[in-house]
Amino acid sequence: MAGERPFLLRLARLQLGSQADAEDAVQDTLIGAARGWNGYAGRATLRSWLTGILRHKIVDLIRSRRPGPDAPVLVPDGEAEFDGLFTPDGAWHPDTFVDTMCGATLAAQRQLLDIVELCMRRLPEDTARLFLMREYLGMELKEIEEHCMLTNANLRVVLYRARMRLRECTVRSWGEPE
Repeated sequence: MAGERPFLLRLARLQLGSQADAEDAVQDTLIGAARGWNGYAGRATLRSWLTGILRHKIVDLIRSRRPGPDAPVLVPDGEAEFDGLFTPDGAWHPDTFVDTMCGATLAAQRQLLDIVELCMRRLPEDTARLFLMREYLGMELKEIEEHCMLTNANLRVVLYRARMRLRECTVRSWGEPE
């Protein structure tokens, strides 16, 4: 479990904005995982299981916070809607995920997820935070808008840009022609 700590800490730090809060969330996650170790059936990777626990802790912390008057407001440029990889409300379309039943497909998916993680590090911090709130934490657009003091249009543009940058980066890193 300790080998997953740096990944969990990066994710928590990005979402919570404070090293101390991130440390607390990861510590609570690891304690919770140790207590629930008997419930870990091995159907998911250890990282997936731990990030699932962390996800709930982060969502609880985000929901318990109220945005202050000095919270940053993102004002991105406008861009058009994207293609069928996403649902009309801006979430990843379930059909875009790779089937992990065979070993070769599982290895390819792990490699792609490693590339996506590297590409996420290249996103501006606020953009990555908003993207993860929507796609990883599963927060509703309205909830993100209220928490981050964004308009619906601004949030959709930030999410669109994040998807475009991730798409460009992963395609380039994966070695496919653009």
